Amino acid sequence: MTRNRDSEERGGSPLPFARRETHDRVISLMDEEQTGSLLDVPTGSGALAERLHKMGFQVSCCDIAPSHFLVPDLVVDSGDLNQRLPYSDDSFDYVVCLDGIEHTENPSNAIREFRRILRGGGKLFLSTPNFLNIERRLRFLLMGSHSRIPCHEDIRKIWKGDLSMAHISPLGYPLLKFIIENYGFRIIRLEADRVKPRLKWFLPVVWLIRRYGALCSRERWKYYRLKETLCDEIIMGGNTLIIVAEKAS
Repeated sequence: MTRNRDSEERGGSPLPFARRETHDRVISLMDEEQTGSLLDVPTGSGALAERLHKMGFQVSCCDIAPSHFLVPDLVVDSGDLNQRLPYSDDSFDYVVCLDGIEHTENPSNAIREFRRILRGGGKLFLSTPNFLNIERRLRFLLMGSHSRIPCHEDIRKIWKGDLSMAHISPLGYPLLKFIIENYGFRIIRLEADRVKPRLKWFLPVVWLIRRYGALCSRERWKYYRLKETLCDEIIMGGNTLIIVAEKAS
């Protein structure tokens, strides 16, 4: 998630902090749901919250940096995903967390909090960079890192020392799925934000990876979650992975 200050410089119109394609895809998913109480965290400028509010959802907003919030018709609460969120148990029908989990020091705490504040049968809509698509896999092979790591000088000068702006917990889907399921959720949908046409040039490499996977033992398929990591939504997926999970009733 890139903190985009342009919205503050353009007359206060909120712009997405996450990718616009991610917002659009989540809006289309939410359009299939009944309206209800919803928490948008981290809400950023409030761009998504504003759209959901106009769709009829009863939207609450929360962010570690409430000063970025720009929607006058909604109220934003101060909250940190690494700590207890300022809401009581079983408060919401939906929690939307776009491009936030990878910025936390403690992703497991965030998932536990989502479970606590969701009602039984409530749904979590979570997005995170797709660190396991073929493009990022090859980048990791060449660079040794899933994403760019900012220097400390930039963090001090540009982000005022706020580490929550960086990808400090870049979780691949298998580990994130493990954490989500461990805390009482069932994943019911997996989506990509968009198709990346240039990934077709990597199809020969994808074919080799899948051929290697076909030769692996059942034990490896189980413990490396190859069924998930070799599916199109991940290995040929876009920049962002969108996960929809349901809390047990």
